[in-house]
Amino acid sequence: MKTSVRDLSAIALLASAPLQAQTFSTADVAFWAGTGTDSTVLVIDFQDGSGDPAYAWGFLHNGTATALDMVNAIAEADTNLTVDIPGGFLNTVTYNNHAGIGGSPDYWSTWSGTGMGDMAMNMGLSETLSNGSWFGCSYTDFDPALPPTTPIAAFDPLRFTADDVAFWTGSGAHASILVVDFHDGANSSSFAWGFRFDGTTTGQAMLDAVAAADPAFEALVAGGFLNDILYGDLAGVGGAPDYWSTWSATNLGNWTMNAGIGTEVADGGFFGCSYTDFNPALRPGYPEPASFTTALAEHSRARLEVYPQPATGLLNIQGGMNAGELLRITDLAGHVVLEGRASGMHTTVDVDPLAPGVYVLQAGGLKRTIAVQ
Repeated sequence: MKTSVRDLSAIALLASAPLQAQTFSTADVAFWAGTGTDSTVLVIDFQDGSGDPAYAWGFLHNGTATALDMVNAIAEADTNLTVDIPGGFLNTVTYNNHAGIGGSPDYWSTWSGTGMGDMAMNMGLSETLSNGSWFGCSYTDFDPALPPTTPIAAFDPLRFTADDVAFWTGSGAHASILVVDFHDGANSSSFAWGFRFDGTTTGQAMLDAVAAADPAFEALVAGGFLNDILYGDLAGVGGAPDYWSTWSATNLGNWTMNAGIGTEVADGGFFGCSYTDFNPALRPGYPEPASFTTALAEHSRARLEVYPQPATGLLNIQGGMNAGELLRITDLAGHVVLEGRASGMHTTVDVDPLAPGVYVLQAGGLKRTIAVQ
């Protein structure tokens, strides 16, 4: 793993910013329970002032189900959600680190509509659900009663487990999962690796181990912060335009942002890296298993090897290029500082005119960071 030093204090400021949910539709629901031809979206809002107080699930039904049926079915399917409904009255709801306990100090109100924009208070969990309806539960002091706010998608905690991991590295009696999500809009942008160890480990140790074992994976740490990750032809370069956030979880449904790559990861835990603009900060999404076979193919097809690092004078660039392909070097603000054409799979560029610092090298659709001394 290559390292360089730079000031990344802006990342720490971004990581402390609250999460802000944006518009949400049925298409954004990531976790569905039940069976049937009709659908309803359940929104639960704890109104607790946290960055992510409201979550949404989907429920499939046959048109005669009630809200009570829906809440019970979703709680049964989601191990992170618990509900207490004495006498048909919604009293207590807990979800991950959120809790709404009836009368301590507020109570749960219930709402319904055709979407988030027209929620109106209803008569409770006995309401019969219709196809396309939305049902909301909001923890409120009723002064005034607060409708649910825009949610984020609840994730299925069992969608990906250790049994789904294909690429394992390390050794020991314990195991954890590294999830890296580039959030680049492609069908496959989130991947998972497994790491075996004894005692406890850290996000840093997991990244180092995967980088050493997987020839298609590279991570750049600068000043203790995760700056860049490359995997095959995917690249997340710090500040160009987004940054890497880091997350912890015990399953895919309870991601919380952590303090960085030095965070400890226990046996059975998840460590996540998510490339995001922090508006809102995006959790890692459902991953697919990284494959060693795929890694070798991607390594031979789509990697840029550069040397020496840091460069003084001439920089050698090798791999992943065709003759005549555009080569571009930008600073971390995105300004082009050098531009030319590749002479083939091996190209030499004179970087002597550049001021010492860290830059982004782009060759066609590939990119990576370089250091100039």
